[in-house]
Amino acid sequence: MGTRNRTASSFRVPRSAFVLFLTACSPVTTRPSFGPLPEALHAVINAPPATVAQTAATLLAADTIPVKFVNARDAWLETREFSGGYRLRLWADPDVPGKARVTIEAVYRPVEDPSRTERDLEVAAPDGSPGQLQAARLLAALQQKLGVTTY
Repeated sequence: MGTRNRTASSFRVPRSAFVLFLTACSPVTTRPSFGPLPEALHAVINAPPATVAQTAATLLAADTIPVKFVNARDAWLETREFSGGYRLRLWADPDVPGKARVTIEAVYRPVEDPSRTERDLEVAAPDGSPGQLQAARLLAALQQKLGVTTY
């Protein structure tokens, strides 16, 4: 019986390793619980996701589009409303090392309804609208500044 106790105690994991494991695998993210609309623009940009998000924030600020939220670690960006209620969102996901799959959606809310969530009221910005044009300009600027990969 004494041998069994010694064997069991030799397999104990130090408390510090357990805490490190829990903090490294945190499910906390600043990204929204929803994904982009199917009409969103897509490209593979030649930069890591964090770099894409930060560069997009800089490009939008230079274009006087107000950024509401950007998180480089989560590679996520959202603008405030501009040009009559349009909003952009950017997701940058890892592709191959050093590249990111970038998705930019342009949306607007044609109606206000406090009984529904913001996302339920959003629709894709139509072609030629200020929101869609700004999304296309942002994607082109990212491609020009960081490079693009075509598969």
